[in-house]
Amino acid sequence: MLEQMYRAARGRVREIAATLDEEQLRRQVPATPEWTVHELLAHLVGGAADAVAGRLDGVTTDRWTARHVEERRHTSTGELMSQWERIGVAADATVTDDQLYGPNLAVDAICHESDLHEALGLARVSREHWQPLLEVMMLYLRKQLRHGSSLLIHDEVGQHWRCGSGPPATSLRVDGYELLRASYSRRSRRQIAAWQWSPAPVEDMVHAFGVFGTREDDQPIPRG
Repeated sequence: MLEQMYRAARGRVREIAATLDEEQLRRQVPATPEWTVHELLAHLVGGAADAVAGRLDGVTTDRWTARHVEERRHTSTGELMSQWERIGVAADATVTDDQLYGPNLAVDAICHESDLHEALGLARVSREHWQPLLEVMMLYLRKQLRHGSSLLIHDEVGQHWRCGSGPPATSLRVDGYELLRASYSRRSRRQIAAWQWSPAPVEDMVHAFGVFGTREDDQPIPRG
């Protein structure tokens, strides 16, 4: 499953990259404000190249991702995408389903694909491409809230998740895309608190979202 998800995400991102002009490539990505669109693409290609080469010292750290950008800073977008295509089959083979609950190329690509959509004002990525990852992130949220008050979450397609212990003390109705983006620290504390909660959430519930920590800067929300 993950291998197919990564291959498909790689193809979708390459299609976007082929349409970008210089202004768009220089645009700051709100989700990763230290990167431009071009630099985010450089990271995606660099991560794939490192996975194929087994160059994984410091994997997922800021130092590791910064090297991807620096090594490809002056590489054209066309050449970046050509590099990604050349190593694509080998990169796909590094993604296995036993990585579902940890960092892997598929999760990284799909998360950054949505970062690109939001930076460029594109519509959201279709649910079929990220649904399995939402289930994984809800396991993370359950772990975060396991000792706290109960929370019952409903999304727009009728899925629901129960977190915490005891009878539901708080309910939340939220779009599944927004739930996933918040889980990847792509929504601010203010944006999460503005969701449809009943009653208003305690602070610990808001802070529980975000595998990379609480975010303070509001993020663009794409059209559905």
